[in-house]
Amino acid sequence: MQDRREIDGRTAIMRSALIIFAVSLSACASIIDPVDDTVVDLNAAIATPATWSEPAADSLPESDWIQGFGDESLNLLVEKARSDNPSLLRTMAQLDRAIAQRHSARSSLFPSLSAGASSRRSEGGVGFNNGTTSYDIGLNASWEVDVINRIRDQVASAGAGVEASAADIAALELTVVSRLASNWFDAIEAGLLVELSAEEIRTQERSLRLTQRRFESGLTGSSDVRLARSSIAGAQALEQSRLQLRDATLRSVQTLTRDYPDANIALPDDLPALPAFAGAGTPADVLSRRPDVIAAERRIAQAGLDVDVARKALYPSLSISGSAGDQALNSIGDVFDLKSLAFSLTESLTAPIFQGGRLRAQVQAQKAQLNAQVETYVETVLTAYLEVENALDAETRLSAREAALRVSLEEAVKAEERLELRYTEGLATILQLLDAQSRRINADGQLISARAERLANRVRLHVALGGSGYAAPADLEDRNPVEIFGIELP
Repeated sequence: MQDRREIDGRTAIMRSALIIFAVSLSACASIIDPVDDTVVDLNAAIATPATWSEPAADSLPESDWIQGFGDESLNLLVEKARSDNPSLLRTMAQLDRAIAQRHSARSSLFPSLSAGASSRRSEGGVGFNNGTTSYDIGLNASWEVDVINRIRDQVASAGAGVEASAADIAALELTVVSRLASNWFDAIEAGLLVELSAEEIRTQERSLRLTQRRFESGLTGSSDVRLARSSIAGAQALEQSRLQLRDATLRSVQTLTRDYPDANIALPDDLPALPAFAGAGTPADVLSRRPDVIAAERRIAQAGLDVDVARKALYPSLSISGSAGDQALNSIGDVFDLKSLAFSLTESLTAPIFQGGRLRAQVQAQKAQLNAQVETYVETVLTAYLEVENALDAETRLSAREAALRVSLEEAVKAEERLELRYTEGLATILQLLDAQSRRINADGQLISARAERLANRVRLHVALGGSGYAAPADLEDRNPVEIFGIELP
């Protein structure tokens, strides 16, 4: 009967505690006004044109823009860079950290439970014959009730951070791929210029032989021979500079793919053909496709949630804690005797009264951070618009430049052929011949560079438009970044 009365008494205490908790919860909900969500009008932050200044088709560019260049060697290099690039792997580790932080924040929504056990031995009295041993075992639970969604806002803020980090990976991958493609085209250009230097040396050597015969026949002076030799030496010096540039560019390619930079890469015989341009879409498309813009937008959302979290720290918080345990002397088996079980249930309502302005200063700090993120977003969008406008403008001007250089090369080739014949006939001077050869070589080199520049500009245009486009998976927080981006770790 006594045990029954003890159980009934404990049950009554628990019921009373729950009633008090329910009353306090309803009172708390009625006296606390939820904090208004912070709203930022991004459309008002920056004016966005309806179309680009350069008329463009409504269709978006090809999503697989690297494949569009039709360079199998480049495709293989890009695939390797996506899987092995150190910067990408480092940023993926940062995404793992953001995902872990989100899980950590979300765990605060649930009660925490811990268990403990201890034993204690004490001795006392004459001869130490009055010693005792006590054993304790117990459970402790605590839970902060998220009355005004402060913890949920923290979870949402961490989730926005995860989305921003994922967009950072996509932006970095786009940067790495674009750098790789640009360096690859630069390396091919440098290789072609090396071949052009070798051709120039052969041409100059042919002119030297011709000049030497004319000198031996008494038809020209030694100065013409010396000028021909000087031209050969200049071409040889230029060849070494171009070889150095080619190897340095190849080493840059190798560092992006995590390879040892020994410049041991076979180059194609020519630059790839420039793919047809499918159109730039609209500025609104860029805002929805560019990962850096998406990351900036998600960080605005994160900063806005942090403002709300800081504001809600000014209001009371409700916590519930409980414990259950047992204690026994001398015998550990008595610990598991339910007759001596003791438990407690506590609820507390805590409100900040005086913090020396610390909490309100934190609100102001988070507001300042939000304003900074808005300006970062504006700067990112303006940079995106600038890059697209410049790339679109360059598309037209580089095309016209290449066409003019083709005409220049054709005319220079004809002029060189004519002057070489006239020099053989003794109707032109060595200076005229060397000038014609130099003009043809320069026109050829400029044409190669113009073709490479058009390819590099096309890379910049795809990057400015957002590459293949980016959209964060809905279940991003529960997935490994390796699975999200299809990247296999080495």
